[in-house]
Amino acid sequence: MLNNMIRWAQLTTASVLAMAVLPSIGFAASASAAGEIVIEGASAEFDKTNNTITYTGNVEAKMDSVAINGEILLVNLAQDRVQLITTSGTPARFSQAASPSTGRPDETSASAEKIVYYPEENKLELTGEARLIQGSNVVSSPSIRYDILGGEVEAGDNSGTERVQMQLLLPPVDVNAKQPADAIEK
Repeated sequence: MLNNMIRWAQLTTASVLAMAVLPSIGFAASASAAGEIVIEGASAEFDKTNNTITYTGNVEAKMDSVAINGEILLVNLAQDRVQLITTSGTPARFSQAASPSTGRPDETSASAEKIVYYPEENKLELTGEARLIQGSNVVSSPSIRYDILGGEVEAGDNSGTERVQMQLLLPPVDVNAKQPADAIEK
């Protein structure tokens, strides 16, 4: 009974701390927009020395249009702000809903053994069987770096030892369409 009360007090303390500290996170659609993050898991532990909160057990984090899921989620804080969120799992998952009004016509989803999300910079680092899907386009690689706002993707490494696979949607070709006269003559 005493252990349950202590555990409840620890979880309550971590939850109160998280609610006090974490609302400063911006959502992925805009680096300057204030948002709120809600994290749920089987347990949570605040490490004051390292200024981290570790959630374990089927963890779900939600903030505006973004969702992050994994077995373990680590929140690194600096000066009462979220610096990064590291999620691991088999696999860890990230998703962001489409928002045509903000220039994101397609949903974005990612999975990897480890996902590091930098909320202030709106960037993702995926490692270990990484896969990024946006609309019908798919990138697979051992490691992927993705700038959410800029839409820029880097996959593989500079040494060329990693294999990268991209599956891109091509526009349909209308074989019945008339070709310009100068294209036929060439």
